Amino acid sequence: IAPDAMSLAARRPRSSDLMAASGEIERRFPVASWAVEGIPVWPLVRIRWFFAEWSALYAGAAGSVGGPSGAARIKALCTGPIAATIAQWRDRDARPRGTSQRDLLFLSDGVSFGKLGARWFERFCDPLIEVGQRRGMSSILWSPSHVHRLPRATPSRWIQPALDRANIIGALGARRMSIVAQLPGHADLLHWLTGQGLGAEALQSAKIVSDALRVQALVRCYSRMLAQTRPRLAFIVSYYGVEGMAFVRACRGARVPVVDLQHGVQGELHPGYAAWPRPDSGVHELLPDRFWVWSEWERDVIARWSEGTQHRAILGGNPWSAIWQDGSNWPGVAEATRCSDALHSRAGGRLVVLVTLQYGLDAAEQLIPLKQLLNAAGDRLAFWVRLHPSMLQRREEVRALLASAGHDGEIDAATDLPLHALLPKADVHLTHSSSAVIEAAQFGVPSVITSLFGAELFAPLYEAGALLIENGNTALLASTLASAANRRGPRQAACAPPLESALDELLTETAAAEWARGPIDHHH
Repeated sequence: IAPDAMSLAARRPRSSDLMAASGEIERRFPVASWAVEGIPVWPLVRIRWFFAEWSALYAGAAGSVGGPSGAARIKALCTGPIAATIAQWRDRDARPRGTSQRDLLFLSDGVSFGKLGARWFERFCDPLIEVGQRRGMSSILWSPSHVHRLPRATPSRWIQPALDRANIIGALGARRMSIVAQLPGHADLLHWLTGQGLGAEALQSAKIVSDALRVQALVRCYSRMLAQTRPRLAFIVSYYGVEGMAFVRACRGARVPVVDLQHGVQGELHPGYAAWPRPDSGVHELLPDRFWVWSEWERDVIARWSEGTQHRAILGGNPWSAIWQDGSNWPGVAEATRCSDALHSRAGGRLVVLVTLQYGLDAAEQLIPLKQLLNAAGDRLAFWVRLHPSMLQRREEVRALLASAGHDGEIDAATDLPLHALLPKADVHLTHSSSAVIEAAQFGVPSVITSLFGAELFAPLYEAGALLIENGNTALLASTLASAANRRGPRQAACAPPLESALDELLTETAAAEWARGPIDHHH
């Protein structure tokens, strides 16, 4: 790590410091008993507080390039129902057919889509839907988002308008005077956080009540849809937000086991997956029953706190990676490979640096340094700049910024082609903190991390020699990239059982287990 990185570390709390603070809060204060209208809110509050602190450290107020602006969100909220109706008509061949009951239910996060050939696939759900079909099981995909990617590979239901209505109802309901909120020790906790130099905005009582009432309204929304679908098993991509935790609670009330599908980095420093306190009842009401993880690393992190509870991790591997194995006959894989070959030929013999951008960071954290790097080394290194899925609407903004350095970084092909088509052609991977580090390591592609935050997240891969850390100036970074390219190795063997085996394990367990949970009262 460059010397200036050490001074940076002295100025900022690290992710490990934030996780340690979460643990200290849970030991010092009775947050496990916090409830609003009967909803145990601490799991949601814990995660919201952690990411609020992270955002204050890395996102910044100015120059951030992330998701849509506030005006864009309001516009999407107002036009969402009409847009969804139009999209459903345009893509009417992908409307769900037949009975509404399904064996398997999948809830996407709305952004984890990739295009293969002419169609859009949900990267973590569609491979499992296909496995279920081979087992004779029916599935339904629910997709939240104001963005409608057409045409769809899998018949699905766009649910964002219903979620928008529920969120508005919940937020308005938080203004009632008769809300039952139990937050013992709340004032003492706020005082303690201030004394530790940590933020407390995300823990303000009004914010907690508003989030809880949104959860309550969303539970009612999901429960109505679950009553129609009546699945044997439910899957969710990214459970740890208001909408995701409401889905978990609704499934629990309907006695439907729910599985979180890993979609990115987890590990010891992710508040949604690490170091949860032992629940008195044996279950955290807002956490999934099972966690589908990619490797032993993530499973071990969950096992440390889940032993003796109703929660457990299942080693299933990355479903999207599975379709890129040799001999895959998935539609579009061969075409994507040919496109990546053509992209590689344009590099003209230069080392190829695949850059994966992170969502919501201040421009000074990644875009300004990247512009400087392209300006200094674009003639001898070929840069493929891949936008985070949540940044797609900012494509032209990023292009203009990087073009001022004389290079656009091959933004279009690098963003639109699947990551797994690009990695075999890349010599080195560069990122602030993207979970693409994990996939790169599986392909034998070394990564260079430019932040201490990222270095902490991927400590096991650093220890295994799969990545380097460089937080120095542009010259040092360019030199480190060239050096790292010499570490490229062969593709690793799969570390998880076939998707079929993991899904069969879940289904067998579900059929054999008595999900002995009392019904949840949704009538508050």
